[in-house]
Amino acid sequence: MKAIILGGGLGKRLSPLTDPLNKHLLPVYDCPMIVHVIRTLVRAGISDILLLLNGRYPGLFLEMLEDGRSFNCHLTYRYTRSVDGPGRTLLMAERWIDDQDFAVILGDSIYFITLPIAQKTAPHIFTMPLDDFDDHTKYGQVIIDGNRVTAIVWKPITLFSNIIQTGCFILPSNAFIRLRRLSDQTAGEVSITALTRQYVEEGLMTHTILPPRSYLDCGTIHALYAAATILANASRIE
Repeated sequence: MKAIILGGGLGKRLSPLTDPLNKHLLPVYDCPMIVHVIRTLVRAGISDILLLLNGRYPGLFLEMLEDGRSFNCHLTYRYTRSVDGPGRTLLMAERWIDDQDFAVILGDSIYFITLPIAQKTAPHIFTMPLDDFDDHTKYGQVIIDGNRVTAIVWKPITLFSNIIQTGCFILPSNAFIRLRRLSDQTAGEVSITALTRQYVEEGLMTHTILPPRSYLDCGTIHALYAAATILANASRIE
């Protein structure tokens, strides 16, 4: 299975840290955020990775990551200057995906466990109980029924479920057909949730629930510090 990392965006939630730097290059404990994401995919058995970039500072990624050899993977890059939502950005990967299921991971996703990506079929998401680990308004919340996802709401203000979606998705190749349709129908940004909600409404979306506190969206200062603390404590135990 191939994997795509969404490494663009403006990182406004992490300003002023992101004023001179793409947020995915910020350090999380012992290495840049993007390196943690690459390692998550490699640990899951994925070695062919496409990094989608937009906005500012794309050259810094190439200088630091090169072809991915030092991370035991092969990295390919695509870039667009426009920042108009991850759904539109994902369309750059269509020709790179060879009519097969593929994984997508948000570039600010820090997982503290090995993801069982290779054993899953699309469409599939990874969910997690939130408890008081982080701000619930940052996450899409889901309703589940066994291994099925029956509802998904992106970043609701009111907590209606203690189960959140995490930042990794497994999608079928027909996702690009759906994304093009959404892109044509939507004036503003196109989100990944707009796509995954279609699969949910059609009764197709399955999920794997991860252990509590095994994932953080590191797009905020608080989460960046929390993730670094968790990783530092884990390294002391090892």
